[in-house]
Amino acid sequence: MAADFKSHVLLRDEKGVFGIPFKRLLLAGVGGGLTYSLFSLAVPGWSIPVAVVTGIAIVVLTGPRGGISLWNRLVYRLRGTLLLIAVRFPRSPIGRLTEALELPTDLVRLDGARVFAPPTGDLEIDLREWITFAHAREEDGLVFVDEPLKEVIRE
Repeated sequence: MAADFKSHVLLRDEKGVFGIPFKRLLLAGVGGGLTYSLFSLAVPGWSIPVAVVTGIAIVVLTGPRGGISLWNRLVYRLRGTLLLIAVRFPRSPIGRLTEALELPTDLVRLDGARVFAPPTGDLEIDLREWITFAHAREEDGLVFVDEPLKEVIRE
């Protein structure tokens, strides 16, 4: 029986409260505290509610999905929307904004010949299989073979 590898073996995620990692909770606390300090000088009556909302917003916006945090996905979505509008309407205010920000509008148009082009250069491909067994014995473990295995039976 072959063992399955986890993709995040080297990533150690220490949990805080309700499955939220301690690093995110610490960032939310520091962000909320900084917001409280700034708003207590300007608008003292609103400092606590704004700090709590800021802390909750930081926890929500730093939540990862697929390895990318929510705030980063929102930035990518905004950038993509700006690029699409700039390509469709180049003389609009958003088109001029993308020119001012020097966003590359050629990213929107996909060229199939470039996207699906075969790799160039001398690439050495090793098609050997590797298997890691769940119960390691002296003769088992990480096995490299020169051709595909037809049958793996070990007793």
